[in-house]
Amino acid sequence: MPTHHQDPFNRCKLCDQDGCIPAYPLGKGTIHRCSHCDFHFLNHLDGSMPEENSTLSTAGRRYIEARIDEGQHLQPLRLHLVQQHSALNGAMTLDIGAGLGQFMLLLQQQGATTCGIEPSALRRAYAREAYGLELSPHLSEHDYWQSGYPGAFDLITLWDVIEHVDDPRSTLTAAAALLKPGGTLFLDTPNRDLFSYRLSQIACRLSGGKVPLFLPHFYSTIRYGHKQIFTRRQITGLLQQCGLTPTPVELRGQTRRAFVRKIVLAAHKP
Repeated sequence: MPTHHQDPFNRCKLCDQDGCIPAYPLGKGTIHRCSHCDFHFLNHLDGSMPEENSTLSTAGRRYIEARIDEGQHLQPLRLHLVQQHSALNGAMTLDIGAGLGQFMLLLQQQGATTCGIEPSALRRAYAREAYGLELSPHLSEHDYWQSGYPGAFDLITLWDVIEHVDDPRSTLTAAAALLKPGGTLFLDTPNRDLFSYRLSQIACRLSGGKVPLFLPHFYSTIRYGHKQIFTRRQITGLLQQCGLTPTPVELRGQTRRAFVRKIVLAAHKP
């Protein structure tokens, strides 16, 4: 008998049940929707892409430096938020998705010991050259962290990260295992509850995918692009399933433009 191709994106990344369907075509990709928990995610994984060039060439350096100020205004706001909940002097900290390491530098200025994870070889090379930071290529799920640093960190941060990873459940489960009891995890991520997202769903559905409106702002098939967008209920529930107690918090002064407004959470480990 002929075998039928099994859609690799049939299984939900959030609730782990089968029954996800292609819902919204989007350029080179398609947004899948889980029929059980209504999670939305793109049919794209970085793990299926060829490795990027790790050489910090002149072109690579220019690429980084042209974008180095993107989101930089958020770093002191994030630091202020963390300081309201965590003592940093002498703290062991881990920044997952550290980028170029700018937030780690702020933590170091407050007396923290810092570790950072950054999957982009280009960004790791720039962080080493520009700031003298050695960022790890190993993801939080890797044995390097799980065997070497279980329950080691007072503070773990994932700024603009969880929407980028291939497997958000695995990432947060692993991060929770690295937190000390009493430690805190902070994250921010785009908000699927926004009117702009809901309006885009309607327009995309009614136009047969021809009018996606703001959906291209939320997702991307490029390496390290946005692969999933959470509602507040979904990301809060996932943190709870990882054994953490999430609390909504606010970045004072964050932008209020509708399509970039964020969910910001602090999650404590009992």
